[in-house]
Amino acid sequence: MKKIIFPLIVLAFMVMSCNKVLDVKPTDSVAAEDAIKNKAGVEHALIGSYNALQTTGLYYLNAMIVGDIAADNLTHTGTMMEYSHIETKPIPAENSIVEGMWSGAYNGINCVNNILVKLPAIGDITQAERNQYEGEALYIRALLHYYLATYFGGVPIQTQPTLDLSKIDIARNTLSEVYTQVIADLISAKAKLSKAKVKGRANKYAASALLAKVYLSKFQILGDQPSAGLAITEATYVIDSAGYALAADYASLFLPTINTQESIFEVVFDVQNYTRLAQYFFSRNLSGRYEIAPEAGLIQSYESADTLRLAATIAYDTVSKQPYGFKYKDVSGGTDHVYVFRLAEIFLIRAEALAYSNGSVAGIQADINVIRKRAGLANTSAATIADLKLAVEKECRHEFAFEGHRWSDLVRTKRAVPLLGINQDYTLFPIPLSELQTNKLMAKNPGY
Repeated sequence: MKKIIFPLIVLAFMVMSCNKVLDVKPTDSVAAEDAIKNKAGVEHALIGSYNALQTTGLYYLNAMIVGDIAADNLTHTGTMMEYSHIETKPIPAENSIVEGMWSGAYNGINCVNNILVKLPAIGDITQAERNQYEGEALYIRALLHYYLATYFGGVPIQTQPTLDLSKIDIARNTLSEVYTQVIADLISAKAKLSKAKVKGRANKYAASALLAKVYLSKFQILGDQPSAGLAITEATYVIDSAGYALAADYASLFLPTINTQESIFEVVFDVQNYTRLAQYFFSRNLSGRYEIAPEAGLIQSYESADTLRLAATIAYDTVSKQPYGFKYKDVSGGTDHVYVFRLAEIFLIRAEALAYSNGSVAGIQADINVIRKRAGLANTSAATIADLKLAVEKECRHEFAFEGHRWSDLVRTKRAVPLLGINQDYTLFPIPLSELQTNKLMAKNPGY
């Protein structure tokens, strides 16, 4: 799975991920016309696109692990030295985990682009169905472009399926251009998607949740002041209008048999399409790999009263006494919840946007306190904008530990360099070596 744009080896990858439903032949063109001919083909192709989110470089494993091990929540304890490279930096351009993140995201983008290009010609669907299919495809495309931008900065924007291998050399777009495309896709998706809540499928509120996150990133990273207000608006829409609610019991969020009203969008796994997160987190005495472990600094950072979240997040092997991540529990079946957005994040997105735009102190405190109350904690003591910024950061760290948020949170707020002690260049990951070798127009990130 070496190259994204899009030679034979990636088309073979597409057979594995999309070809559960897409009859994509491993030839020098993507024969989408053979697969997407009618409503059933579109539906099957869309399911295949959601399945593409389950690859190793995405939510099967590394979207959750990399976001924490690149920061200060996880440390490498296993045999895969690629994780150690991500933790210690600089990351080698040939790092296979980074290559998997890149190729997995672009594979998913290509899957939905095949749907979007064929959808106008499909005749046996209603306009409402067409809107829903298009909205879901646009949502996935936006999510994956944003995922790439989070780690690599400006990347090539792909809005058409790759059908001609003579046109695989594509230059990078700027980060601003990527945000512009992602926002345009999400605005269109939000207008087309229904409000129906179907587990594992995007709806109007999922589009708003991602819009809030993208606007927040655009505000923080590019200094685009109007985006702070837009992030607040989208977050408020989800909080006030969507009918989601925080789970009464924080630990229940991570029980495989329980689905709460807090989940806005999650990648669904089952025994046929499983995740290996629990296996990578669990200790060896508990049939895990113990590939990564909680950082001591993370454990020590919890308030003494924050026992509910700590117990739901970190456990201890009774034999080795080693701490291990406890949010993913199904070692044998791999059916754990893998959240992309849940309501708690939307409150903290709004709080961060308010704090960094000198918003209402009372409003910031209120959003933080919603999260703290569910954790069984007293209201925040932070009362200045400076202290509230740190309070939001702390709540995010403890609320979303091992859910892949920490790296992007620190990079977005420009806290990664002072807190992690890294070179500014290393707040971006290297462009994969295989991409540099096969795409003549691809440029490296600074410092690599």
